[in-house]
Amino acid sequence: MKKLIVLLLALAAIGAVSAQTPALSASSSLSWGVDLDTGYTGFKNDLTAEVSIPFAVADGTATGDKGWWGHIAVTGITFVITDDPLNANALPGFTDVNDDGDPASLTAYITNGTWKVSVSSFNDLDFANADPLDDGDVAVVIDAETAGTTVSYAADALGFGVTAVSKGDWLTNTLNEYAFGANVSYKLSDALSVSGAVAYDLLDADTELGFTAGATYTADPLTVALNSDMFVFGGFDADALLAVDYAVMEGFDAFADVYFSTLDNDLEVEVGADYDVAPLEAGALFGLYDPLSGISYNLELYAGYTLAVADATELYVYAKYTNDFTGTGTLVPNVKLTNTSITNTTLTLEYNGSDVDVLSGTYGTIIAAATVEL
Repeated sequence: MKKLIVLLLALAAIGAVSAQTPALSASSSLSWGVDLDTGYTGFKNDLTAEVSIPFAVADGTATGDKGWWGHIAVTGITFVITDDPLNANALPGFTDVNDDGDPASLTAYITNGTWKVSVSSFNDLDFANADPLDDGDVAVVIDAETAGTTVSYAADALGFGVTAVSKGDWLTNTLNEYAFGANVSYKLSDALSVSGAVAYDLLDADTELGFTAGATYTADPLTVALNSDMFVFGGFDADALLAVDYAVMEGFDAFADVYFSTLDNDLEVEVGADYDVAPLEAGALFGLYDPLSGISYNLELYAGYTLAVADATELYVYAKYTNDFTGTGTLVPNVKLTNTSITNTTLTLEYNGSDVDVLSGTYGTIIAAATVEL
């Protein structure tokens, strides 16, 4: 009991210092729906309530400005006590993520402004910078990288680093397994930059060797990126992705991607365009895959429109169609009518919020709902 009193007094003191106001939020929804496939109908009640007591924690940094110094920074700490009074089993909890879901972070290194020795982290020795459009991904995975350090250099257009990591600490790394890596980047001009990296499990029980290399050219409205990964592990696998993006106008982008992988002798090509300027969104994509071993296709078309029916009423209509040219394809429509004319209340009437494919012979649901929020 004494410990509880001390904790409560400590929290009260923190709350007084931080001057943060506890916040209460709640919502309750009444819905009625009909399943167009089964004919089932019914009501549903949803309710939530949450009390949040936040404490402000300022970011902290210690650094220097001449010679060598240790730099450490703690950023993004979020300390919140929450209680859900509508759940009898809920207990107050703590969270280290902010409203966007980003966790707090700590960075620490020894530096002279140009050279840097990392203390809190190291350059990741796993990489897969050439993402497949369909399949055939060649990913470099180094399993001996529990903890370690990176010595790096950055000045003007050049940056490079070397990394050493172990599979465990001095109590758990029983086989003395280590991995090593190096990375380099160079900015040839304002528009063109190149980079590369190598990772090697030199002292690991499973010898793994991987490489990556890339180049990026950016000069509005054009962006061209070429990336490749290579992995040697009892054989050789490599892939490469060429991605071209062109901003035709604000909100309207056209793109073309070409991918090749030796993993399954796979060549893949996708071209398409996207438009997103309120109230209209639309896009198209055509893909061609595996022409070297068994050709396949993919077509995707989508469009959505938001119509202001009245001052507080919006109608959203959306549909996406896909087809691999082996059948009838899929069609997923969605229609939602939203009204906020009643204070603290949102009224909705929605069709197919669960994304049912209507071409498969199923037709989804129609749900009418009223939600009151605090």
